[in-house]
Amino acid sequence: MYCTAQQMIDRFGEGLLVQLTDRSGSGEIDSEVLESAIADATAEIDMHLSGRYALPLSTVPLPIIRIACLLARDILATNSDSSDEHWQKQAESARRMLREIAAGRMALGVDAAAAAPGTDSGARMESGGRIWGRDDSTGFV
Repeated sequence: MYCTAQQMIDRFGEGLLVQLTDRSGSGEIDSEVLESAIADATAEIDMHLSGRYALPLSTVPLPIIRIACLLARDILATNSDSSDEHWQKQAESARRMLREIAAGRMALGVDAAAAAPGTDSGARMESGGRIWGRDDSTGFV
């Protein structure tokens, strides 16, 4: 997970999270609903980062924590029909930033351990040897 419930509370306040998660009317944050939104945000971030960084990241940079919080809040608002334009713009900005990171136009500044994973699954060609060559053409080629 790229953010915690406490980071969400610190960023958005307990009152807002109660409003966005409390589906039973208990007046408290529904931790299952909140954790589900955080997991969804984490999966969305992973989709963008997987082609460029080894996952999970060894350290989570502050911009990713911020993006995770904004995406999780957007997911909660979408699911509770209490979305507003300001937060929608913030979430779209976070998604734009993820696209820039995925395209390599922005860097996370993480250590080498989180660099793009290497691969040895590229194409490889092997030959069984030469059947005919220029020296065998006796002057035709």
